[in-house]
Amino acid sequence: MLEQRVSVLEQKIDRIDGALQRLEPAIREIALTSAKQAELQKLQLEVANLNGKLEAISGRMDGQFKGVEGKFQGLEARISSLPSTWTMLGIVFTTWALGSGILIFAMNFLKK
Repeated sequence: MLEQRVSVLEQKIDRIDGALQRLEPAIREIALTSAKQAELQKLQLEVANLNGKLEAISGRMDGQFKGVEGKFQGLEARISSLPSTWTMLGIVFTTWALGSGILIFAMNFLKK
């Protein structure tokens, strides 16, 4: 009787051992998958942090570019208000003509 119980117990232990041996690769695969998922989640958090930092930098850069753009518009307005070459030449020739006219008038006035 005891031998039969031991025999049945050995058979059950053999079946349990076989089942554990079949489950062992699956358990290892699950452990590796869990580790990979943990690494993936960590990587996703790092990427999210980098995205946040890039958005902050981008916002600051946009503000700086808008400031520079405003300064360029002001510079463009100043440059457009400067006289052109033809305007400068006109002023020079007009001044010479007025000076010559005054000189001629003064010489004619003093001759008499």
